[in-house]
Amino acid sequence: MMPHTALSTELTFDYLGVAAEDRAGCLALLEGDTSPEAAVVLDFLDSQLGAPVPAGERSGGLPTAEGPWLEAMLRFVPALQHWHAERDIPDAVTRDTLADFGRNLAINRRVHGHFGMDTYKWLTHHFAGRIFQLGRLQFLLHQPAAGIPGVAPGEWVAGIHIPEDGGLGVQAVAGSLAAAGPFLATHFPDRPVAVANCESWLLDPYLAAHLAPESNIARFAGLFTPYGTPRDEPSDAVYFTFRTRSMENLAALPRTTALQQVVLDRIDAGGTWQLGFGYMPLPH
Repeated sequence: MMPHTALSTELTFDYLGVAAEDRAGCLALLEGDTSPEAAVVLDFLDSQLGAPVPAGERSGGLPTAEGPWLEAMLRFVPALQHWHAERDIPDAVTRDTLADFGRNLAINRRVHGHFGMDTYKWLTHHFAGRIFQLGRLQFLLHQPAAGIPGVAPGEWVAGIHIPEDGGLGVQAVAGSLAAAGPFLATHFPDRPVAVANCESWLLDPYLAAHLAPESNIARFAGLFTPYGTPRDEPSDAVYFTFRTRSMENLAALPRTTALQQVVLDRIDAGGTWQLGFGYMPLPH
C-alpha cells in the first residue's frame, strides 16, 4: 500500500482546487476516523494507482454513494502526491490535474445547488495516475479496445479531454499538444504513445458545419481525422453547454452565443446530438 503521510487539510484542499463554498462539505467528510466504506474505496484506489484503465467497470463490493468516494479521494491525496513525485512529475502538473476535483464540486453545486459530485467516477482516472492536465487539455493514458485506424491492440493512446476551464484558443491547444508527447515519453517511457484520440460531442460533424470555420471549436475539431460512426448522445451538448441534465424547458435556456444557438436550434428542428470520434498523430 502507498504511504498515506498526512498533508495539512488546507494544503489538500489547495491541491484539489476546492472552492471556499465547498470546503465545509469536505471538512465534514474528514471528521473522525476513516469510515468503513471509504476504507474500501481507499483500498481500491491504492490497487488502481499506476494501473491501466480496467477493461470493464469494476463495481463489485464498492460503495455506490458519492460520499465515501469523496472522502477516500480527499484522504488519498498524500499517496497520489508521493506517487507523482517518485516519477518526477512536476508539482505544477499534479496541482493542475487534481484541480479537476474542485472543478467538479463546483459544477455539481451549479447543476444541483448543493455540495457533492455526481461525476466522481470520472475522477478515478486522476487518482489512478492515468490522466494529466498539461495546459488547456487533459491527456488520459489508455489502451483502446479497437477502432482507431493504425492503432494495434494493446497500443497506448493519449485520450484528449477538455476540462471546463475557458475556451479552446489555437495557441492554448497547440501548447498542450506540444507538451503531451515529451511529458508522456519522459514520465511513462514504458508506455509509448504515437496517437491521440478524442471522443466528444464537439466532434459531432454537425457542429463544425454550423459554426464559423474560424471558430475555436471548428478549428479544434479540424485537428482530428474522424473514425467510426458517431453515437447518439442527445443530452451531452445540452449538459456541457448549459450544465443542466434536463431536456425539458429548453426554450428557457439562453441563446446569447453562437454555440448556444446552434445547440438549441438543432434540437428544435428534431435533430439529435451525437458523440464524434477522432484521432491525430501526437506531436513529439
